[in-house]
Amino acid sequence: MELGTDVSGPIAAAQQAAVEALLRQRDLPPRQRERLEMVKAAGLGADVATIAAWSGRTPRTVRRWLAAFRAGGVAALAGAPIPGRPRKADDAYRAALDAAVDTPPRTLGLPFDVWTSRRLSAYLAATTGVHIAPGWLRVLLHQQRFACGRPKHTLTHLQDAGEVAACQDALRGAGEKGGGAAGALRMALSG
Repeated sequence: MELGTDVSGPIAAAQQAAVEALLRQRDLPPRQRERLEMVKAAGLGADVATIAAWSGRTPRTVRRWLAAFRAGGVAALAGAPIPGRPRKADDAYRAALDAAVDTPPRTLGLPFDVWTSRRLSAYLAATTGVHIAPGWLRVLLHQQRFACGRPKHTLTHLQDAGEVAACQDALRGAGEKGGGAAGALRMALSG
């Protein structure tokens, strides 16, 4: 069934504003963004062949999405959910993940100071009832923009500030031209 070619053309100002508002959202799914861009281009006067060329879709697909927009507005461009197994890491799990990562383990009554993906996976499995393997948990952490890595342990808190300052002064003096042991040796050899 071929759709008619009268699917492009002017768009009402309210619909154009709704399309523009959705396109400004950063977390818009890529497929929905592409469909909204098609509608925007059609509203600006681009023909179906031009839209198909830059979007990489067939003209038939472009006409189908433009017709869906004409019939149902921006809501029709969202598309149906992709079938498959439901996500284990739903919004509640991700919220629990955020809360756990932002909380030091000792304050939760745990016997360690640093989260590892294995420890975090076990803690979340106990609190949420959803078990996600540590490897997949690292993927989730990356998606949530958390940095994964080894903790950096230092001994700075054990150092005496006065001694550190004295050592730094001695190093600065040794590094100056003519100062320190190398300068003294040069003076002895030249004299």
